[in-house]
Amino acid sequence: MPPSFRSSRRNVLGVICSITAITSLPPAMAESYRPGKTNLPRIGIIGSGQVGGTLGRLWAQAGYQVMFSSREPELLQDVVANAGANARAGDVAQAIAFGDVILLAVPYGAEPSIAEKYSKVLAGKILIDADNAYPYRDGAVAEKARSFGVAKYSAQLFPGTLFVRAFNSVNASSLTDGGGGDTEVLYSFTNDKAGEVAAQLIKATGCVPVRGHDL
Repeated sequence: MPPSFRSSRRNVLGVICSITAITSLPPAMAESYRPGKTNLPRIGIIGSGQVGGTLGRLWAQAGYQVMFSSREPELLQDVVANAGANARAGDVAQAIAFGDVILLAVPYGAEPSIAEKYSKVLAGKILIDADNAYPYRDGAVAEKARSFGVAKYSAQLFPGTLFVRAFNSVNASSLTDGGGGDTEVLYSFTNDKAGEVAAQLIKATGCVPVRGHDL
């Protein structure tokens, strides 16, 4: 076989392999994994308080592009500055459009309204839910979620997303400097690829991913 033919054949096989790798990913993430682009998904954060602010900073410092969000993005200047050059701020709609992965880190009582307003644009994206349901704070929706199973209830609130439940089992204040390599983070998911991405994001915070219950 002539060398030029072998070279051409290798190039064709390489293209086929690249296309196969891309199409095996969830649709919302395929764009980020195309040849020549970074292989790290972009992260949009809904809720930039202690949980969202801490995780977003750790991911930005680990090399991920992160967008924090708020109804008043101009108030997030300190959060962005602490996270570094890979971070920026926007409103919730902008963060959702920006991210391949969306972190939901809000009081649980806000989940139904977020789902009602943004469920269509969240469809197809990996959604990591870090919220905990507290009846004393979140009212009836928290009681309903607890009786049903919080993770399963939240997954049903956001149909069409590649849903992951993670970071709700660890106190964000303990992750200020990262997990130190021995902090365990439980995670559950509805999609295997989403689970793989979540595990990598857990590791990027210096924590150890531990598989939770099936959803």
